[in-house]
Amino acid sequence: MNFEIPKKWSDLLNDGDLEGVLALYEENALLMATFDAQPLVQPSLRRKYFENFMRRPGAGVEVDESSLHCIRLSANIYQATGLYTFFYDDIDVLVRQNARFTFIVSDEDSSLILHHHSSLVPNPTSES
Repeated sequence: MNFEIPKKWSDLLNDGDLEGVLALYEENALLMATFDAQPLVQPSLRRKYFENFMRRPGAGVEVDESSLHCIRLSANIYQATGLYTFFYDDIDVLVRQNARFTFIVSDEDSSLILHHHSSLVPNPTSES
C-alpha cells in the first residue's frame, strides 16, 4: 500500500500548482475543506477554495508522515488518513493550524480523489 495521494497533493499545493491539485480530484469528488463550512462538489467551488488558500502569503502544508494510515476498501479504492499542518503568513505572523484528513482514492486507471475530508484538530481543554 502506498501513500501516493497525500504526498502528491501536498507537493502540488506547496508548489502553488493549482491546476495540478485540481487534476487530482475526480470531476464529482466531494471536498469537505478545512477552511470552508460548505461541501464543495463542483469543480468551480474546489477551484475557488484552493485559489483563496494559495493566495495567502507563504501558504503551504506539512504532512505528518508518521500519522499516515492506508487501507484498501475494494479492489480499486483505498483510504488514506493522517494529520497535516497548514501554514501561512498573516500580517508577518506565521499561522500554523493542525488538521486531520481522509482521502478516498480510486486507483483504477490513474489515482483520483473521490472524497477528501479535512478538519481542524480540536484544541484540548482542561475538561477533556
